[in-house]
Amino acid sequence: MFIFSHMIRKNFVPLLIKTLFIQLVAISAVSCLSVRPAGVKGGKSLYEAFFTGDEGVQYFIKPLGFTQNNSSKEKLYIDFTFRYKDSIKDSVTVNFSLANEILFKSLDSIIFFNREERLSSTKLKLLFNEGKKEIYTSRFTTKLSLKEVYSLFNNSIWKITVINENQQFIYIPDKKGKKSIEILKRELFSIM
Repeated sequence: MFIFSHMIRKNFVPLLIKTLFIQLVAISAVSCLSVRPAGVKGGKSLYEAFFTGDEGVQYFIKPLGFTQNNSSKEKLYIDFTFRYKDSIKDSVTVNFSLANEILFKSLDSIIFFNREERLSSTKLKLLFNEGKKEIYTSRFTTKLSLKEVYSLFNNSIWKITVINENQQFIYIPDKKGKKSIEILKRELFSIM
């Protein structure tokens, strides 16, 4: 009897320690998952907001999709990054990608239209080019004023024209892009 009880105690203590250790690790893992990351998503995950201290909040609007003549191949994706604190005074970094059969190494201008606004930029910088099958992706960047971009989001009827060597490529929001613009107007730009 003494030997049997000694064997139970001898095996019980290590088993108890292993069980407690596994429970502690499991509780730690679950509690880490419940911590919210620094980037808070909003507007059905259309943008991320990061607190930047004295400079206010930095916003990143995730890429919005546009099509050229309802084509499945020629597309434009555009995203916006800006900071906002108490007033609309900052500039906006506008990055956009053109997915096209044409490889763009430079562009003359990009023009944004809605029913009330017309914004344009001729200071376009190529970030990179890449090819996949028959489609090239050309990534560009430019700057616009936050006041102008704010006005652009007042209306979801957008048209973007890209001009390159006297050729015009006209893009309109796809169904998801148009809906995203409306949500961003309501949930982000209306609070400014």
